Amino acid sequence: MRKKVLIVDDSHMIRRIVGMILKEDDYEVLIAENGLMGYEMAKANQPDLVIMDVEMPVMNGIEATTHIKNDKATTHIPVLIFTSLGSEQDIRMAKEAGGSGFLNKPISKEELRTTISSILGAGGKSGA
Repeated sequence: MRKKVLIVDDSHMIRRIVGMILKEDDYEVLIAENGLMGYEMAKANQPDLVIMDVEMPVMNGIEATTHIKNDKATTHIPVLIFTSLGSEQDIRMAKEAGGSGFLNKPISKEELRTTISSILGAGGKSGA
């Protein structure tokens, strides 16, 4: 069974590019446009990983990550924080919220793949 990755980002371009990379690696890709939608989709779909932007409307990524990590139904899901901000304060807030990793935009395809592999293990297929 393929591993599911939920991309939570308000940028259509980022969702599309990251989604294409993940599909190339045989992940099932889910999409959310803001933090509240991302939290609700994480609860409903139980992805293997959430890639979470920080700056979004409705609910930002730090708040959404906090909700995911504090909910018994979703606390086990790793959250990779993905932002163009990247200050030390942002990294600290991401870690305090329970983020499993932190990547700055723009990101290289290889860096994204390496980080996801280190969190999930190699390849998009379970047991592969």
